[in-house]
Amino acid sequence: MKKFLICLISVLTAVLLSPENAYSLTGAWRGDLSVGKAKVPLVFNFFEKDGRTKCTLDSPAQGVKGISVSVWLCTEDSVSLACSRINMKYSGKVSAGSISGTFRQNGQVFPLTLKPETPLEERRPQTPRPPFPYTVVDTSFAASDGAVMSATLTLPASYAGKKKIPAVVFVTGSGPQNRDEELLDHKPFAVIADFLARNGVASLRYDDRGTAKSTGDFSTATTATFKEDARSAIEFLRQLPGIGKVGVIGHSEGGTIAFMLGAERATDFLVSLGGMAESGKETLMRQNRHGLDVAGIPDAEKEVSLELIGRLFDTIEAQARHGVSVPVDVDSVVSASGLNVPPAIVQSLKMTQRTRSPWFDAFLSLNPREYIRKIKCPVLAINGDKDTQVSPDNLEVIRQLAPKARTMLMPGLNHLFQHAVTGEISEYDEIRETISPEVLEAILRFIEEKGR
Repeated sequence: MKKFLICLISVLTAVLLSPENAYSLTGAWRGDLSVGKAKVPLVFNFFEKDGRTKCTLDSPAQGVKGISVSVWLCTEDSVSLACSRINMKYSGKVSAGSISGTFRQNGQVFPLTLKPETPLEERRPQTPRPPFPYTVVDTSFAASDGAVMSATLTLPASYAGKKKIPAVVFVTGSGPQNRDEELLDHKPFAVIADFLARNGVASLRYDDRGTAKSTGDFSTATTATFKEDARSAIEFLRQLPGIGKVGVIGHSEGGTIAFMLGAERATDFLVSLGGMAESGKETLMRQNRHGLDVAGIPDAEKEVSLELIGRLFDTIEAQARHGVSVPVDVDSVVSASGLNVPPAIVQSLKMTQRTRSPWFDAFLSLNPREYIRKIKCPVLAINGDKDTQVSPDNLEVIRQLAPKARTMLMPGLNHLFQHAVTGEISEYDEIRETISPEVLEAILRFIEEKGR
């Protein structure tokens, strides 16, 4: 459930160089942009080409890399950068080991201090690196609509195509994600696949449709589309010699998709990592309430804002029931409600109407309860008690509807299953751990018990 806090558009612009660019800052420089109580990590990559200093900008939280930036000034004590296409400027003073400056975008001004980037191996120590004691195969499979899903098949050393071994399909959360479910240089699916392969479990992970190397159209897809993609992945695994029971490991929305597949008897077992059991509307309302809390909105304004958001969601759901999907006139909803809603909230809701997608409309009315109560296969559902994106209360829903499910509330873990302090999204980048070893062990124990 990703939140995009600033608008950074990946558009190449010409790199300009002034005669004063005589100093090199070669390497990556990282800093956190504080937007309210949230932090947005940014990385400026300086490099030399044709005797000139050049620069690109990455926004890891948004999965945006390589935005070309104009280097206007680069001396021993000062740097000045600009990117007109995203209306960004940055200027700073260079000192030993840091650049202290000001980031400007769309009329807003933020202090931003940059420091040399820590090597990736140190920031993300769990990321698997070769040589591997197992087999990794680049492959692909066809989705039901003909899209080609680019994938990685991981086979343990014990795999010989004769003795049956368990296998799992990984299903990502919301938003276009690659096969590793990569976020902020964390690669949780790669970490889990590595751990399972070292313990005799095969796996298949794939790029979401229309993402990375997979074909297909992501913009028109819904949760139901992604479920069918996962079904195709399961069918692909079942065709391989030596593959026994096939399960699904889904994270966030992927956990909900795992429930859907379980209800349809498509999988032999399933693991939900922070999966949504409440409806899409309930989940989004919880997220909005939390977001307003984090933003420090006063209680009175928060409650009227949530009431307006709820009314807007009701209007969208009513449209969906009649097969309609058109932007809602937010001003009309506000006027009809008689609510005194903060202008910033109204503007934000107008923007969401301009960017509405088939996925959003379908997700809003999605109710996983309908699927969970039909599941017959073994279920492991894990949530972190510091999850701020999918409430740990979802476990209680699962327990009520699927009494035989194994549920685990993991203390101190966030939505990514990292050991966290607050559980806020802003912490994800700061934490070196990609996924808790306790969660890895719990997944393996479950598969060894139910998947063999």
